[in-house]
Amino acid sequence: MKKKFITGALITISIFSTVFLSCKKYADPPPYFEDDIDSTSVASRRVLLIGIDGAVATEYKKMALPALNGLLAHSKFTWEGISDDVTTDAASWKTLMTGISYIKHKVKDSTFIYEAPPGGDPHGGAPANYPSFFSYILSSPNGNMRTSFISPWNTMVNRLVPEVLDQVIAAGDQGVKDSALSRIKNGNPEFMVLNFNSPAIAGKAGGFSADDAGYKSAATKIDGYINEIMTALKARPEYNKKEEWLVIVNSTHGGTGNGYGGSSLDESGAFSIYYNENFKPLELTKEGAYVGAFLSGNGNTAVKAVMSDPDAYNPGTGPMTIELKVRGERKSGNWPAFISKKGPFEGSSSLLGSADPGFVCYSSGSNDANFVVRSASTGNTKVEGGTTAILDAVNWHTLSIVFRQDSAGKQWFKFYNDGIFQDERDMTSWGTITSTAPLVLGFARADDAAWYTGLNVADVRIFNVALSGKEVADNICLADIKKHPKYANLTGYWPCSDGFGDRFLNHAPGAVNKDFILKNAFSWANVAQLPCSFPPLNDPNKRSMQLANSGVAATVFYWLRLPTKDAWGFEGSKWLEDYEIEFIK
Repeated sequence: MKKKFITGALITISIFSTVFLSCKKYADPPPYFEDDIDSTSVASRRVLLIGIDGAVATEYKKMALPALNGLLAHSKFTWEGISDDVTTDAASWKTLMTGISYIKHKVKDSTFIYEAPPGGDPHGGAPANYPSFFSYILSSPNGNMRTSFISPWNTMVNRLVPEVLDQVIAAGDQGVKDSALSRIKNGNPEFMVLNFNSPAIAGKAGGFSADDAGYKSAATKIDGYINEIMTALKARPEYNKKEEWLVIVNSTHGGTGNGYGGSSLDESGAFSIYYNENFKPLELTKEGAYVGAFLSGNGNTAVKAVMSDPDAYNPGTGPMTIELKVRGERKSGNWPAFISKKGPFEGSSSLLGSADPGFVCYSSGSNDANFVVRSASTGNTKVEGGTTAILDAVNWHTLSIVFRQDSAGKQWFKFYNDGIFQDERDMTSWGTITSTAPLVLGFARADDAAWYTGLNVADVRIFNVALSGKEVADNICLADIKKHPKYANLTGYWPCSDGFGDRFLNHAPGAVNKDFILKNAFSWANVAQLPCSFPPLNDPNKRSMQLANSGVAATVFYWLRLPTKDAWGFEGSKWLEDYEIEFIK
């Protein structure tokens, strides 16, 4: 029988009223429920969401905690998920509770107020209001849902989720556990969110490592709490009968060293466990997946990627090799650039002008088969050749540009398409090609109508040495960059498959502040056609998919059978519907 929640103090709620922004907190008495006359025999979908602060995915996987591991036999899970590119507590929980990533909500500190970046938001627009998804539940057909949010952090409870009916500020993680058990054993909860934060506290004290005794102890204690909570949940008389529970255990963010807040893999990585008694086990992995940002458009609104350090990666007179994989289709115009480091021609904004130093690479020819490298400083000079299509809308192609200086002091460059030599030129007389303009992926010519229907880039590599033709050909499909024979000379490496944030992160050793920043209205999307350096997944017990914490909201609404609106901007998908045969009765 469906129940209605009644608090210890009488609270009158008017429909569509503003909700509890200054709600007083009382002691946490045992909840009392009364029968609802609108009882129904339809199975009730319910959610328990457990967020663990400071839970580093790789370290938790290494610890193999018994309660979490015990869930996996009936879970869709990943150890390779994404929290966000800003991993403060406030940013991480804002992402989790809104279904919107930091790049849009811009909440970073404990004020839970939008923080405009220095110099304004490079992605444009005034700050939008992104409320917690509980606000949408209030206005849904199931607006009387019994919701609970239990956390030791009073500021978050008050400011992030004021729409929750049952708000509890607990005394530490044990208080969170005890309050949850009280509701599960004595009440009739429908949607509960629990926040455990002791692993984050322990990580800051001793390090975010399974080898640190304090960190492992905190993680183990929370695992024990989860075991108690799951035992109580399964003891409910209607569990897995009239109550269909989806239990989600999620790390809100990780940590590195003794801190967190940044975008390193240990900070931004997350594990996610989606448990239901009827689920068959399935691990979700980034293996065999390419999640890229589509570069498109032209002019001031073009989606492109711009190097954060404008002085980085000038060929100069020294050796350098630039490699990248491209996949796309030209929409209109001539000579659309896919990579460039060159300012405009004096008196014009054309990248093809001869008076400004630098280089630009673009496709040419009626079938986009020519790969062109143009370097302009003392003359209108270029190398053009090749017969293999570059932009055929289907296939990936690997393009390699090698700058070198011979023993006589002459400067040369040669280029390859898919490891096949195309042309070589003596560029000694061309003068300097050093440019103050930043390195750009995608559209870069302000005066040109040439652009792409869409362009993906991947596996961008820069070496401070001239690769030989054999080194180019042998390694275009190398999956592990650390096995490259010239890995010690790698100064820039961008897989361009980050799947989150506003940049292509530089994974080269020692590369600091040399990321490609994505500009304008970009979005991340899975691309079915994989670059050859991204090997396909051949394990039937796994699925290629990258989960992000911003997608939890969409999954919760799907499970609760609640309608969503595009205007809310939820970033996830209804991926669980692919497995409905397992759990729909």
